[in-house]
Amino acid sequence: MRLAGGSRARAVLSAPKGAKTRPTGAKVREAMFAILAQRVEGARVLDLFAGSGALGLEAMSRGAASVVFVDDDANAVMTIRRNAVRVIGDTDSFRIMPMQALRALRALRGTFDIVLVDPPYERGALDELRLMMQKSLLSPEGIAVLEHASSAKPDLPDSLEVVKRAKYGDTSLTFAVCKRGKGAALQSGSEAAVARAPRERKQASRTRRA
Repeated sequence: MRLAGGSRARAVLSAPKGAKTRPTGAKVREAMFAILAQRVEGARVLDLFAGSGALGLEAMSRGAASVVFVDDDANAVMTIRRNAVRVIGDTDSFRIMPMQALRALRALRGTFDIVLVDPPYERGALDELRLMMQKSLLSPEGIAVLEHASSAKPDLPDSLEVVKRAKYGDTSLTFAVCKRGKGAALQSGSEAAVARAPRERKQASRTRRA
């Protein structure tokens, strides 16, 4: 398994031993980050059900500022740490929380620009998404990306609005934003709109500094 793009494209990743994890394929990862586009640069990323850490590391390779990895499987945690040190090398830019996603969400503070959610297909992540929104862990301009089986649409809390769905064989991606804030103005189904909010935020930041 290799990273699909960015400054560390083609870097080799290990996969956790056993059948409890299902690493996201390179085709799906590449498509996901092509859609996220400019959102990734400088983003604070939360990778729930991280498995091998491939999604979070893909974000780091493409310019994310930091990643928090969450997984409760011991083999996955060891694999994430090994992959992160090999690919990133800078331990200050990532954090691993070896615990269940709900427990991690209760402990986390601050906000994230991108939340990557890849739970076991049979269980979904409604409880985790609901808690994430209750705690305002997703920034007002942030985006959540859910990976799930193409045969079923994921359950989402009312506070999230779907802006895009994409299908890749048996795997699908759902992109959702906060209904409050600028994210609510994104146009459903538009890849350009999915990427627009961070550019507006950076322009506003430059204006304030001036």
